[in-house]
Amino acid sequence: MIGRFGLVGLAVAIAAPAAQAQSRILTMPGYENWAKVSPQISGSVKLGSINASWAEDSKSFDYSLDGKRWRFDVATLKASEAPPREAAEGSHPPTATAGGLVLARGRGAEANVTSPDGQNRAFSRDYNVWVAPVAGSNEKQISTDGSAVARIRNGVGSYVYLEEFNVSSPVWWSPDSRKIAWMRYDESMVEDYFLQLDQTKKLSTVLTEAYPHPGSNNPVADLMVYDLDTGVTTKMDVRDGKPFTNDAVGHYAWAAQWAKDGSEILIRRADRLQKIYDLAACSPSTGACRSVVRESRPQSWASGAAPRLLEDGKRFIWASERNDYRNFYLYNLQGKQLARLTNHNADVGEIVKVDEKADLLWYTARTGDNHMKLQLHRVKLNGSGDRRLTDPAFTHRVDIAPDGQHFVDVAQTHDTAPVSRLLDLNGKVVAEIAASDTSKFDSLGLRRTEFFTFTSADGKTPLHGALQFPSNFDPSKTYPMLVSVYGGPGSAGLNETFSQAHPVAAYGSLLLRLDARTNSGKGRKILDTTYKQLGIVEMDDFAAGIRSLYTRPYVDRTRVGIYGTSYGGTSSATVLMRHPDVVAAAVSNSPVTDYRLYDTAYSERYLGLPQTDKDAYDRAAVLTYASQLKGDLLIYYGTSDDNVHPKNAIQLIKALQTAGKSFEVQVGPDRGHTSLDLSRMMEFFIRHLVVEKQAAPASRPAALTGPRAAEPAP
Repeated sequence: MIGRFGLVGLAVAIAAPAAQAQSRILTMPGYENWAKVSPQISGSVKLGSINASWAEDSKSFDYSLDGKRWRFDVATLKASEAPPREAAEGSHPPTATAGGLVLARGRGAEANVTSPDGQNRAFSRDYNVWVAPVAGSNEKQISTDGSAVARIRNGVGSYVYLEEFNVSSPVWWSPDSRKIAWMRYDESMVEDYFLQLDQTKKLSTVLTEAYPHPGSNNPVADLMVYDLDTGVTTKMDVRDGKPFTNDAVGHYAWAAQWAKDGSEILIRRADRLQKIYDLAACSPSTGACRSVVRESRPQSWASGAAPRLLEDGKRFIWASERNDYRNFYLYNLQGKQLARLTNHNADVGEIVKVDEKADLLWYTARTGDNHMKLQLHRVKLNGSGDRRLTDPAFTHRVDIAPDGQHFVDVAQTHDTAPVSRLLDLNGKVVAEIAASDTSKFDSLGLRRTEFFTFTSADGKTPLHGALQFPSNFDPSKTYPMLVSVYGGPGSAGLNETFSQAHPVAAYGSLLLRLDARTNSGKGRKILDTTYKQLGIVEMDDFAAGIRSLYTRPYVDRTRVGIYGTSYGGTSSATVLMRHPDVVAAAVSNSPVTDYRLYDTAYSERYLGLPQTDKDAYDRAAVLTYASQLKGDLLIYYGTSDDNVHPKNAIQLIKALQTAGKSFEVQVGPDRGHTSLDLSRMMEFFIRHLVVEKQAAPASRPAALTGPRAAEPAP
């Protein structure tokens, strides 16, 4: 997926401005206030948020706070300093570790996975899988056809699986430590991408990546199983005997999981356009595979998560959006639905705890006052007795005791700092453990974030915005406004965690973050409206969110800037070009400028194939709108970006040059998928939104605030 930089977190790594006077930001309006306020932001809030580590007997839990480690006794409801953390007795070696060896060809690292019994390790070397004793050097090569020349990878991630399916170390031991499963990727038909690295050195190098662009050949993925006792390798029939075509369920195959008894190995599968999402069970001895659960969403794309296998080895919990909201279901391994566990018209979140003896499931769901507030629920494993255990006015993060009788709850909202409490099994508060201290935050004049609602560009969908104010905010003045965006499909968007002050606002501007219909948590019907409409739906929603603030007298609608990284870089450039009446300036960091230049699994999931859906790709491409540029644009990219390749920015530069447009470019030599330094970004925005917008004496820089600009006609 395109890197999901946190909305306002994308440019907050603040480096001290260069000491030399040439750094223009040092003399620009707003810098003095930033220099005063910004160093005080860190530590202005003493957060009462803890991570509880429960003892196995559930009688106590440890946590860290104020630089000390504490132990809370449930019986006495008192905390005392805890001894330093010690390694647990009888702890086993990690079941999976990254080998960390950089591959000669393409991104990733070689696998190194220890067997459950701790006796052997399976690892990849030179694109093949090997096995050796943990305490010994008797290595055995168990695959032989892998090599950079043959373009076959055994036990080593292939780009599209690394980036889109999070499969970085595709090697899995069976529970009895007698079999090794791994993914074999045949990249022989995949086109290569060449990325020049080390350009700041005397001699540069080239990264060669088998990178499938939309409409081109994907790697062929196969699941292999080796039996240590027989020495036999069996290929799983992940496509059910069908050829490797776009329609084959198993065109994508990833993330294997062994059944508890080792009799089968589970693997997730999809067709190329991801209309079908399937969980299959394969026999390690015969290779035959069968579908266990299949989800289909022909109107857009199907999605899901890994099944939660229960300890009884016979059942699992499955997340499905079949009723347009994500809910949990209980299945057996024969594919029979045993129970519908949840029935919300809101998306469930994560499984927190399963207690099979008590027949209970604890999970989170978006059932609070809004979809951003996660709540803890408890339900029986037959789907009865569902109960919300937390206050819907807050969002919650919980740590449940092993016996399920208590849980630690961290509750907060965007403007209410977190408080940590101990609650009983029915959600009754037993004790307060830690509260946040915002006294310094308040004394500095830092302001709480304001959440508001607006209507999406479709005229009917309610969305949210978050507005932050400068510490010296005066409602009688007008302010420029900077908008931090992302907008990628299924991304988190806004959340109800406490928002601390942000350096952007410290320069004296308003800071706006916005929801869009592309963001998750609002149900699939809303998300589906974005199918084949990327570059339209979310961009129009961002513009609608900005316009919703026009009635506020302190918002200067003529001085709006927008910025973002990765998908946010795409969003910022597109909004500037498609809505020049709304946005005056944009900083576009590491943007995808044409989804034909990105990878198959991501682009085709939302846009289809470029051969048959050319219009969808054209609509989504920033390049399409280059001739419409009216405002001020700064493009930033890293020369070593192996996610969103530099060619994206370069092609946008070419399109703008062809269109005769003026714009700015900054390049990060040997930098990867990242964003422009905060000082340089603010220098750009202040120059275009303040200095050039206001007439001021040359001897005295214009203040960030000023007389209200004349409002243009609606």
